[in-house]
Amino acid sequence: MRSIVAWVAALLLTSVLPASPPPTRAEVEAAMGLASDGDALRGQLDTVGFVVSQEQAEDVWKAAVAAERASLAAQDQRLGMTAEGGFVGGICPHDDHLYAAPVYVHLTQRITAPRVILLGVFHKARPWDLEGKLVFDSFPRWHGPWSAVEVDPLRQELLAALDPESVVVSNAMHCHEHSLEAIVPFLQARNREVRIVPILVPYLDWPQVERLSGELATALASALARHGWQLGRDVAVVVSSDAVHYGEDFDHTPFGTDAHAYLRAINRESFLIRRYLEGPLQSDRARGLLHELVDPEDLRSYRVPWCGRFVIPFGLELLRRTAELSGAPTPVGYLLRYGTSLSEPQLAASAATRKAGLGTTAPSNLHHWVGYAAIGFLIPGSPDSEAPAAPE
Repeated sequence: MRSIVAWVAALLLTSVLPASPPPTRAEVEAAMGLASDGDALRGQLDTVGFVVSQEQAEDVWKAAVAAERASLAAQDQRLGMTAEGGFVGGICPHDDHLYAAPVYVHLTQRITAPRVILLGVFHKARPWDLEGKLVFDSFPRWHGPWSAVEVDPLRQELLAALDPESVVVSNAMHCHEHSLEAIVPFLQARNREVRIVPILVPYLDWPQVERLSGELATALASALARHGWQLGRDVAVVVSSDAVHYGEDFDHTPFGTDAHAYLRAINRESFLIRRYLEGPLQSDRARGLLHELVDPEDLRSYRVPWCGRFVIPFGLELLRRTAELSGAPTPVGYLLRYGTSLSEPQLAASAATRKAGLGTTAPSNLHHWVGYAAIGFLIPGSPDSEAPAAPE
């Protein structure tokens, strides 16, 4: 009897003990490949998978554009775009540059707005037990390979307009996340003066997606009206997300791990993209994607392990509602490029770039591979393009 009482007491004590505390800023900084300069300049977490220096960035960017030159030209022709025209927003991968750079450039080469709202996955939301809030930072600048990238003053306008209960401002959280730093070099390659507004999106259920996207869209539409800006021309919204993570390491092998399984997984990817990401943005499709990717009864449980299970539905709703509030037609999504870490050889980066430290952070084989899609959004009738009819 005494042992049972002791066991119950121990169980009750364990249940009320606090969870492990989240990492401190010092612990986060210790894990960064390129340390931050206090709160004046955000460094870079991943300095192996992503370029760091100007020399690396120029080599990787030029190699990716050269490899995709013909398909980029075909994309412009298909969408009626010019070098001056730009997407109002899009979805871009954040996998290792040697794997995914050819997919990145299909979106980033046509992001022409001088300021970009970057919406990122918050992979490390669990240690902070963070749900139902947007994560901003307070860094005035981020590391960029050519020069520091300025954070646009739009950030403060948005923060001032949002409910304080809807946001967290944390440089530590942003330093512990790689999903945005991956895209910055490609935006800066296209425009050396680009400015960003970085935001991380943690766990969100659908009501939280609706509430927070509505708040941010209202704030953004007000800023657009106040400054006389337009989506695409002056501000773009880029969502960072890889697609499926397949293999035993991800506890996701529903089709097996042979070549036939790979093809079946790719077919499922095509279905998800066609059903939820191509065509006019619609609220029910954004909700449908969320519930395809995550168990609505347990936000921490994947159904299909896309890392953008929360940020993509949020970004889609933000774009749709901002356009609506601005009196613009509904944006339309187009698949620009799909690839996987298995679908083609690694990027032909120079020996000097690799010697300087650029490599891969994970293996790629039938037991461990990642998919990624570049999706671009255009507003029908925009002077920046003569986009074709929306995909059916």
